[in-house]
Amino acid sequence: MLDQLKLRWPAGWTKLHVYFVPDPIEVRPLVDAYREVLDRVDFLTRQPDEWLHSTMMVVDDVPAREVTAGQRAELAERLRRKMAETPAFTVACGPAVVQRSSVCVKLVPDQGFSEVIDGVKAVAGAMFGHGAVQYSNGRPHITLAYATGDGDSDVLQASLRGVADVRAVLTVNGVHLVDVVVDIDLVQFRWEELAELRLMGVRESL
Repeated sequence: MLDQLKLRWPAGWTKLHVYFVPDPIEVRPLVDAYREVLDRVDFLTRQPDEWLHSTMMVVDDVPAREVTAGQRAELAERLRRKMAETPAFTVACGPAVVQRSSVCVKLVPDQGFSEVIDGVKAVAGAMFGHGAVQYSNGRPHITLAYATGDGDSDVLQASLRGVADVRAVLTVNGVHLVDVVVDIDLVQFRWEELAELRLMGVRESL
């Protein structure tokens, strides 16, 4: 994980992303349920609650500092218009799953997210080149913790299964254009919000 981050994030870079940031009230029961297990694992770093997110799009190859104020404003406006045409939706979140370098909760179904991802990539690709928005973070998910060392994933998954089967329903009625910085040592992502991008209406999908 650390080697991958160092390759993707040259020293001093921040990058423009579009994130879905869950409503803290909606996601809190699930996060609280897993907190004790994750905090006692010494090869994990739990992502602070205020920085939980799901990645919709990354502008790679272009450090954020090289994107002018005018370009940022144009990008935000184009994204706002595109998202205003994209229906809002709800998703189920959980349970926690151990992956190769993280612990995450899946977000299902992913049809609504596919519309958001395709839309924001089309907008950013038109401005920065489609090669700059090829990064994919896999199926929609929220990462609760990142691996900072080696450990027994089977034991960890068993511990997570021992937690009461808590799931959350999350409302996806907006995403955020953000300027992201990564703390390589802690494997934590933080950001400055540049624009809130509201979706159209609320479409029930559960």
